Amino acid sequence: MRKSILILICILFSFQLCGELRFYREDLHFTLTDSTFSVDGLYFLRNSSKQTYFQRLFYPFPKDSFYGKVDTFFCENISRSDSSRIIQWDQKGAHLLVIIPAQDTTVAHIGYRQNLIGGKAEYILETTSFWGRGFEQAYYDLTFPKTITIDSLSYLPDDLEETDTHYKLIWMKKDFLPLKNFIVEFK
Repeated sequence: MRKSILILICILFSFQLCGELRFYREDLHFTLTDSTFSVDGLYFLRNSSKQTYFQRLFYPFPKDSFYGKVDTFFCENISRSDSSRIIQWDQKGAHLLVIIPAQDTTVAHIGYRQNLIGGKAEYILETTSFWGRGFEQAYYDLTFPKTITIDSLSYLPDDLEETDTHYKLIWMKKDFLPLKNFIVEFK
């Protein structure tokens, strides 16, 4: 775990050194069932320099006695089909290569599904604090069946949508520097 955090800090530090490379937005859709937690998101990176960046990123998965194995992981580039790829992934996280052309943006579509052993799900957000700059904007939603009762959330939602069978909680953030992870406890 310490090795993974050290790698992540080094990668994030390289973002600060570049200065012209910015992870500025994320739009994430979480889906919770009684046995799985899924993340499906868009990650926006901006390169304001005059050179193309080939950036290696580490995408960590949470570890806890309540979490089982990550059984699915994907990464694709929405902007350019050849600009994002998985180098390798295991139960600690995924190593990705993202190409951000000069004076351009890249949007990576990344997702995973993790099995749950207990009544807790988590998405790692606190690594953003290493950058020293938050997201210009962030959107999160959590969809779950009405058979699940939420006991606690690490962030209070901004809105709630309801269907006959599901709830959707929504968070909309501006200038958001998360200092804690997104955690849901439920039964």
